Amino acid sequence: MTRVCALNPNSFLVVAFAVLLGSCALATAQPLKPSEGSHFRVATNLILIPVTVMDARGAIINGLDKEHFTILDDRQPQAITAFYAEDAPCSVGIVLDISGSMKDKLDLEKAAVHTFLESSNPEDNFFLLTVSSSPTVLSRPVNDPGAIEEIVRSEVAGGSTALYDTIYFALDRVRLQRKARRALLVISDGMDNHSRYTKQDLMRFAVESDAQIYTIAFDDSRSTMKAIQLSGVQRGLAFLDDLAERTGGLSIRVKEFDNLSAAAGKISRALRNRYVIGFETPDTDGSEKWHKVQVKVNLQKVNVYARRGYRSR
Repeated sequence: MTRVCALNPNSFLVVAFAVLLGSCALATAQPLKPSEGSHFRVATNLILIPVTVMDARGAIINGLDKEHFTILDDRQPQAITAFYAEDAPCSVGIVLDISGSMKDKLDLEKAAVHTFLESSNPEDNFFLLTVSSSPTVLSRPVNDPGAIEEIVRSEVAGGSTALYDTIYFALDRVRLQRKARRALLVISDGMDNHSRYTKQDLMRFAVESDAQIYTIAFDDSRSTMKAIQLSGVQRGLAFLDDLAERTGGLSIRVKEFDNLSAAAGKISRALRNRYVIGFETPDTDGSEKWHKVQVKVNLQKVNVYARRGYRSR
């Protein structure tokens, strides 16, 4: 039911070379053929954008119609040709930071995973990776949340932090899943000190993937910190915020004594309550081009979470 697979750091040199050739890291340390094109790299003209809408207090807003939405493709308004709300089954990769810097927060992380799994769609499936000196796969995709929790309960913290590598690896694994909906939940402080991939490498891969990334970001900033320490903490938090924002997910910052389980429950609800907006891409010449997308809602004081673009094909 479970598999432990710690990636050899040397394998990332091979994988990095494969990326330069247009391939992506796969679910083992061996360079294999790349996965099929993502949901947002489409062979047809229809583009589907998942959207979550929340009010100023962070509550989900349901019951909207397509007339409430405006969608811009490279700043040009587009006619909405498909629109629906859904709570469809999802493949979710959970990325749990158990590096040495998270030792004092590990019990909180475990409680957050419990809450997230408990409130998930019964038809979701999950797999688990941990962040330490190298990415480690602790579970194949399973439909039983209890199997994931059983593994999480036994984990201990230690080691360096290969966060970028682990998220990159998780993104490639999740796009191999059969379910049309795919997401990652990342629980971390956003700091990295041991990855072969750079932050820029990961961000490029993330924005062109078909997975929304949701993050619970530990804000460990304290008034007693030196300026260089505080700057590092803020960079980690900003990275997690940016990663979620660019992929259409939600990022929640939590302090040491915040209710982490409440944050996990909020993310679970966001995953289960979203709209899907479809429109015809104006790019019909068959050339690959990155399109910037903006989704607007004609309501006051709302927050809209949607990915920022797609690549036509």
